[in-house]
Amino acid sequence: QPLTATPPTPAYCQVNFTYSSGLAGPADGYDVNQVQQIKIRISLPLSLADGGAGAVQGNWVGKNMISASAGSSGSVPSWANFAEGLNHDTGPVYAIRLGYVGSSTDTGQGNPPFGVIQTGPLAHTLALGTIADWAYRGTHYGKLWGLTLAQTYYGSGPTRSYYNGCSGAGNEGMGQLQKYGDEYDGFLIVAPAYYWQQFRLADSYPYLVVKAKLTPLGKSLSSGQISAANTSAIAACDRQRLDKVADGIIADPRSCTFSAAANVCGNPNAPSAPNCLDPDQAAAIDQIWDGPRNHLGLRIWYPYDRGINFSTTLSGSTIQVVQWNHKDLAFDVAGNLFLDSAARFAAGSPPNGITYEEEAALGSNTTTDYTDNQNPKLDLAKNHGTKVIQLHGSQDGAIRWRHDIDYYHRVNAYFGGNPFDFSSLQQWYRFFPMPGVGHCSGGTGPSEVDPFLDVVNWVENGVAPASMLAAGGNGAPATRTRPLCPFPSTAVYKGSGSTDDASNFVCTGSLEWKYTICNDVRTKYKEETGASLDYAGIGLDPAFCQ
Repeated sequence: QPLTATPPTPAYCQVNFTYSSGLAGPADGYDVNQVQQIKIRISLPLSLADGGAGAVQGNWVGKNMISASAGSSGSVPSWANFAEGLNHDTGPVYAIRLGYVGSSTDTGQGNPPFGVIQTGPLAHTLALGTIADWAYRGTHYGKLWGLTLAQTYYGSGPTRSYYNGCSGAGNEGMGQLQKYGDEYDGFLIVAPAYYWQQFRLADSYPYLVVKAKLTPLGKSLSSGQISAANTSAIAACDRQRLDKVADGIIADPRSCTFSAAANVCGNPNAPSAPNCLDPDQAAAIDQIWDGPRNHLGLRIWYPYDRGINFSTTLSGSTIQVVQWNHKDLAFDVAGNLFLDSAARFAAGSPPNGITYEEEAALGSNTTTDYTDNQNPKLDLAKNHGTKVIQLHGSQDGAIRWRHDIDYYHRVNAYFGGNPFDFSSLQQWYRFFPMPGVGHCSGGTGPSEVDPFLDVVNWVENGVAPASMLAAGGNGAPATRTRPLCPFPSTAVYKGSGSTDDASNFVCTGSLEWKYTICNDVRTKYKEETGASLDYAGIGLDPAFCQ
């Protein structure tokens, strides 16, 4: 709930249309006879001529807010932007209440075939045209049309352009930041769904572990067992060493090494049946918490951290995007994707069978360059003076928060920083982890409050956020507030006063230490089956980890 009442939304104008830049057909990455189609929605505060008053021109304050659609929904109304209090997904009305022109698009996702062409002479090829429209191009058209219609309607263009988006809209925000960073004054990007193919493949990991380790034994994991294991992990890892307060929130799940073996039936403090585990189930949960590794034991991607309920992934129904790597939407992912070569052999070595690490390498060499918005070379944004605030909840079950840390390291390394010093990068780009928070907001931890206004304050008043306000949390008093801290610092209780008052915490210390950094170094991109970890990509000396 918002901390204050949401004000009424003034009347506004809205323009909905479908745009094509002229791109079409195979030469531009589309199917035969397919034409680019981007559905765009521009919402405009009333001009002076239409009765608006009190701002730069009518109700308009001279600024534009750009967002995009959630996930791969393909729907123009499905915004994923942040608004007042703890609200998000409020659509263009937030922009209108601020006096901004708001723009959003379906990012071209409503123009099939999207992802893979399935029939005709181009069957089983990537639909590179619609993929580019989704990843970055469609949102950019929405931005440009917002500028054009503002100029037409008010007689002048905006003085400021901001991006505001979470999840899928966060992914498209990353596309704008990486390709058009000098066209924006500020970005708010929350829980971005970039690294798309890589993290979506990692969605399959709990399913593959259970399929390989438990199904042959006639076993599985119940939601009750998973929940009980997470409860035990949080209780064990709510370490006062980090935040100096026991509050049911893990300040940094990467530092938690709790083993599900503690929940084996009969062990002290293990839950009672049916939520306790047998040794095989405990080992499976530990492997899921550790995350995807190749046959050499090297990390490929990031896990479902302790505290996240991964029970919904066990059906294997969430991983169909892997079909893009095979350029075949009929590819049976659940039947042909295996944890490792031993699991594939045990299944009779089906002709289309592929292991996780092979799939990861296939994706990065086939699809990921087009889909994943992972370029750390942000010279356009930095040189322009663009300000960036990025947030991600550490208990996000939809998108793993650790890949934000990975990306932030890579940007820092590109600009000459080392893994323990982000001071130069923080001059214009700050990442704020949200301990205990789920996808975009919600969860046990307190969620961000009015983060868009922090971006505006930084851009227009030069006030870089030393911390950001968070509030609420499941099971917490409604009045609880906490600071969110710029990575790698963390909120630490001062030792006196209410632990539900943000003023009694200070951002200090560092979440980066040898274990957390070295354990998360991943294999080199496009070499996921190989023996090399990408230390250079994050600016780390390999000797530090040996």
